[in-house]
Amino acid sequence: MTAAQKTAKAKFKQAIAYRQKTGVSLKEAFAHIYGKKVGAVKKKAAPKKKAAKKVAKKIVRKVVKKKSTPKKVAKKKLTKADYDKRYQAKKPGKRTSASGNTYYENRANRTDRGKLLGIGFTLDKYNRLKK
Repeated sequence: MTAAQKTAKAKFKQAIAYRQKTGVSLKEAFAHIYGKKVGAVKKKAAPKKKAAKKVAKKIVRKVVKKKSTPKKVAKKKLTKADYDKRYQAKKPGKRTSASGNTYYENRANRTDRGKLLGIGFTLDKYNRLKK
């Protein structure tokens, strides 16, 4: 360590000691040790605690809207006719029975002539429109 470093270290220790004794800032402590004047630096005074007035807080309750639960809709039971509407019937014409005999089908209730999978309105057996 050089001589200058040793004196600087000693003066730093003196400044710290002076600061602890008097409570001044580090800048003022160095100015005192080196014998220089520092501009007027005001020490911050500890803020005084004011007696806080107790103010009754108004409690504001938020109105919480209840979410309406969706109504449960009963599922429609599927009937044989509903399953039957899913499939397109064969065209009128030549058929083969289960026993292997050949026959010709022309009846309207055995074919879906002009209909696609039961979509739209259909006629019931009394020729009334039904969905």
